[in-house]
Amino acid sequence: MLRRAPRQPCLVTPRLDGLLVGWLAVSVWLGVFAADRLGLHPARSVEALYWVGLVITAAHFGVSYHLAFGERAAALRRRPFAFVIAPACLVIALGALIGISYTSGPDSVRELGRAMITSVYLLTTWHYVKQVYGVGRVAAAYSRTQLTSREAAVLRYGLYPLWVLGASKVLLQSTNYHLAGFRVGYSVAPEWTQPTLRLLALLSAVPVFAVIVRSARRSGRAPSSMMLAPYVAAYLWLGLPTDVSLTVVLLAPFHALQYLAIANRAELALADSDHGVRWWLNIFAGSACGGLLLTLWIPRFLDLHLHSGRGPMLFTGAFFVFLNLHHYVIDATIWRSDGRLIKAMGRKPVRASG
Repeated sequence: MLRRAPRQPCLVTPRLDGLLVGWLAVSVWLGVFAADRLGLHPARSVEALYWVGLVITAAHFGVSYHLAFGERAAALRRRPFAFVIAPACLVIALGALIGISYTSGPDSVRELGRAMITSVYLLTTWHYVKQVYGVGRVAAAYSRTQLTSREAAVLRYGLYPLWVLGASKVLLQSTNYHLAGFRVGYSVAPEWTQPTLRLLALLSAVPVFAVIVRSARRSGRAPSSMMLAPYVAAYLWLGLPTDVSLTVVLLAPFHALQYLAIANRAELALADSDHGVRWWLNIFAGSACGGLLLTLWIPRFLDLHLHSGRGPMLFTGAFFVFLNLHHYVIDATIWRSDGRLIKAMGRKPVRASG
């Protein structure tokens, strides 16, 4: 049963959009902050949410591939680097790492694996802040907030101090991270750089929010809730994390939830006709299962049956590197402002159906 289309374009529904792209993350941050001050140790109470977050994160990987390869052969011809060359290079490099390990022993690939995994972490926050900017630009367009080229640059590059802050965590002299048996990061930056980078990151919020307020006033309206939400969430979770373990557990699912809200709009905009909740749930379920297969079940199965019992878990590390780096390349390609997805999202109205 079709319901009346919203007067203003939206991602899912006008009431949920702000929540999905940032206000839910802000609310959880405030709850964690309050619980921590009361000595309630909230990290223990969210362990049950681990699998929920894992499913949401896996689904966002799957949906990105669904959007990227929706045109099949045409997509490969249009974006050969992102869809053919980049994944082929990654497969060759990771295949060589696994092959060298089996022929020369696990110790021979520890540094190479470490470098590859560290590269993922160095780019993770960059990927997060690029999405925040993208959501903000979509929100500005939907709320008819006009941005000058200089204002757009502030909203984009003003987030980069958060990227530097996030990347620096695996470069501190005290770094002691591990993944799948590989060490992660390099001890190159002194500890005093962390508070300095944090201060710079927080100060970068001043011009960013000044642009949001000024552009909204110039357009004769209040700042868009959907435009504010991702920026507030980013500065709280990346600039002022309250609990390290909770940030590790929750940041990726919040990023994925934000992505799924945008992807919902893109999927509907590209569809040939209006579809209901069941259609979207099929896409979500398929994407979640595919994502879990690639991020968890297949690499674990391969490591369980092909692992020599010595050295790092090669397949877990290889799948982690491939999926993340290729995901970053895909998203940087398909979400360009002059690309097919953004044009479709601005052109076709969406009707919510039940």
